[in-house]
Amino acid sequence: MNPNKITTATVKKIVNGGYGLCRAENGKTILVRHCLPGETVKIRIVEQQKNVDYGVAETILVPHASRIAAPCPYYPGCGGCDLQHAGYREQCSLKQDILSDLFDRNQSTSVQELKPLIGAVLPSPLELGYRQRIRLHVGENGIGFNRFRSRDIVPIDHCLLAPETINSALEMVPQMAAFRSLSAITETIDILLNPEDSSLCLLFNVNRKPRPADRQAARALAGGYRAGTRVFLEGRHFSTEGPFVPEPEKSNRLLSMTIPGENPLTLFWEAGGFCQVNTGQNYNLISLVLECCEPSPADRLLDLYCGMGNFALPLAKKAGWVHAVESQGAAIRSGRYNSDFNGLSNIRFEKSDVAEACRKLVGSAERFDTIVCDPPRQGMSDMAPLLARLCRKRVVYVSCDPATLCRDLASLQEQGFTVEKIQPLDMFPQTHHIETVTVLEKNSP
Repeated sequence: MNPNKITTATVKKIVNGGYGLCRAENGKTILVRHCLPGETVKIRIVEQQKNVDYGVAETILVPHASRIAAPCPYYPGCGGCDLQHAGYREQCSLKQDILSDLFDRNQSTSVQELKPLIGAVLPSPLELGYRQRIRLHVGENGIGFNRFRSRDIVPIDHCLLAPETINSALEMVPQMAAFRSLSAITETIDILLNPEDSSLCLLFNVNRKPRPADRQAARALAGGYRAGTRVFLEGRHFSTEGPFVPEPEKSNRLLSMTIPGENPLTLFWEAGGFCQVNTGQNYNLISLVLECCEPSPADRLLDLYCGMGNFALPLAKKAGWVHAVESQGAAIRSGRYNSDFNGLSNIRFEKSDVAEACRKLVGSAERFDTIVCDPPRQGMSDMAPLLARLCRKRVVYVSCDPATLCRDLASLQEQGFTVEKIQPLDMFPQTHHIETVTVLEKNSP
């Protein structure tokens, strides 16, 4: 089969990555974007590999009942979203099916047997306009998102996943002379909304160390757009500079959010630092993790990959002691600031490689009633033996990649943990990405 050849096939199911899985007449697998299960599709093959072809849906010959017209004018050219062609209820159902499929096809029988534990996906409070930040690529033809599996930029002036405050900046800022000056050295720009006061931060990732004229342009951009806007210049080989604002003595690098509840908690993080982009769903995620941990005043907790304390600080409100570990320095600075700001003295933030920190804790014979893990997409390879030695009761694993989750659950089961609950939730509507919270109980003390 040659690239760009047209073929017709029926979509068997949607698999991890958001692809529709089809079979060619010769039995070869075809993965196609923007399809739904059971649809008959005319496919144009765009990439061939040894065991799989990748295709584009040219025509939907027999559509799924839940297929809708995508609301975004840039879809499907833009590579950011891949499920806008499905109604939102169907999107959540698809994500549960994708997760179930991964468990079902896992090489470990013990993981396959966990499939009945997978709960229905908890929907996001907002289907659109939920992102607290977006990252755009800057090129000669404008600013926008990359095409799928390409570095070509699709210029945009509006993103349906962003709130109106970000979209106003996306429309107006590129028209300013100061922005055009900075764009000549910019690779990407992040537009961030501060959840606490709806102010904006603009982070320019530049390809060289800033010069006086660049700093002047950054300051002019902040002063010329809207009150409270802060501009930062960052790059691979120098420390982040900023905020550039008309009155720098009245500004700082922090964004913040308040976690609602009987005893509200305010969390701060540095511009450019990590925070869940879906603020409303993040509140639900925090509540779910607290429910799964069942913290009591007598409990000692360990929070691995803790970031700025998204889970560690709410847990410290209820637990006796929390030890929080993170390798990123800015996140640790924010975590320590947050504990001081909220008057929490029963928490320690440690800057360390997570595996190395766990080895030291094992060496010191430390034990924790509950361990919370929120690793990056690569998961926690080889961490299971350490967790088994550190944990008394349970592990609460927050995963953003279901494939590495399945791998890690197999390892944790081998180390004496039993999976009790698997709860997916939709942190990223309109995309295939899946967040999952899994509770594992220790079989013996």
